[in-house]
Amino acid sequence: MAIEEPEDVCEFSSVDDESAFRSVISNQSSGIVMVPEISGHKKQLSLKADAGDFAKWIRVNQPECKVELPKVESLLVLRNSDCWLPLVYLATDVALPVYLNIVSTYIYDKMKGALVGETVRIHLSAMYEDKKAGIVKKFVFTGDREALESAIRKFDVNEFMNDGRS
Repeated sequence: MAIEEPEDVCEFSSVDDESAFRSVISNQSSGIVMVPEISGHKKQLSLKADAGDFAKWIRVNQPECKVELPKVESLLVLRNSDCWLPLVYLATDVALPVYLNIVSTYIYDKMKGALVGETVRIHLSAMYEDKKAGIVKKFVFTGDREALESAIRKFDVNEFMNDGRS
């Protein structure tokens, strides 16, 4: 039996219903807002597993970046070594490349205590407003740290900010 390696995902899409994003961002003029998502068989709002640790890490290591972590009744707990970061809304002062670099540094710090040869898959998504196109976009990534660093290096800010992709 062959074991298939999971595929990396790095994609952008337009957001059809941007009302939740606009509502939160209108009250949050700066920083990163971590957002609970509907999950589980009870279909309740919960934050992904690494939300609290990631918020604490940002507050300590990137104090100039404001981070909002809402109180929720449930936290999605996963039983593997993957890093599941919550959906975030990026205010206008935090560009996607900046956020991705924060994530990369967080993963680097987190992996300092890992066993030799241990790898972590990262799952993240971020919503932000493309000011030039006047639309809200969503970025979704799944992959290992090397794939994230590769995505960051290939990231062409000018193309990204000027494109009309959906």
